[in-house]
Amino acid sequence: MISAFSSDGRIAAYDLVVLDDPAAALPSYDAMILLGPRVAEAPGVVCALAPLRGALPVELVRRANLQVDHDHATPRAAAAWLLGQASITETCDGIVPR
Repeated sequence: MISAFSSDGRIAAYDLVVLDDPAAALPSYDAMILLGPRVAEAPGVVCALAPLRGALPVELVRRANLQVDHDHATPRAAAAWLLGQASITETCDGIVPR
């Protein structure tokens, strides 16, 4: 048994099973982005981040983390793979992520 974030690549690497926690003994892990007021109100930032809201299932994030931690992929390569798997192909200005 290990304690890990639900998106930890070791879960996929070792084919581990995530146990239910009906008593909520462990706090949930919800990723979030914190932005300062100036950046948070910038239309380009809001537009670029909007497609990510609710679009990244934990299983895909786990596999992307595995690519970095286990397969030694670059974070950029894993992020590009993740966006492709989640079918996020365009940003607000029409640029396809690489």
